[in-house]
Amino acid sequence: MNMIEIDQQVSDRLIEIAKPLGITRNSVLRQLLKIENPKTTGKNNLLKYDKKATSNLIFNNIQDELIPHIVKVLYENGGKSTKKIVEQEIFTLFQYEFEKPYYKETVSHGVPRWKHDIAWSKDRAKQLHGFIKSAGESGRGIWELTDKGISYYEITLQHNC
Repeated sequence: MNMIEIDQQVSDRLIEIAKPLGITRNSVLRQLLKIENPKTTGKNNLLKYDKKATSNLIFNNIQDELIPHIVKVLYENGGKSTKKIVEQEIFTLFQYEFEKPYYKETVSHGVPRWKHDIAWSKDRAKQLHGFIKSAGESGRGIWELTDKGISYYEITLQHNC
């Protein structure tokens, strides 16, 4: 394996970007440089094939992997949007996957699993990363990016689109 030398400031910045996403500095660089990881496939290297699951496309951790997509949808809609619009746009992105019986199953309160996973992803983006404002700040049914969410998009995601 070839190694490159980077200064401490670059290393610290890579860690700052990688840590909230639960990925490595190398993964951040792969995404910025648009180099596909041979172990993954799909949009933004966030999806992976599980050979044991009869070759079905699955998410490694859907609630974390949807966060960048939710942030992107919100950013592209002026920094905020209704829950319904976000759900529609995320469904369109992953329609092939979300139309499978597993994601169509209803979970709590009769909600399809795919909608439930999007809602949990939004909560994780808000609580763990501080990317999305609370309902008290933005209004019920409105999802709005915080300054941190806007920065996350502009620094990390904008280059991967």
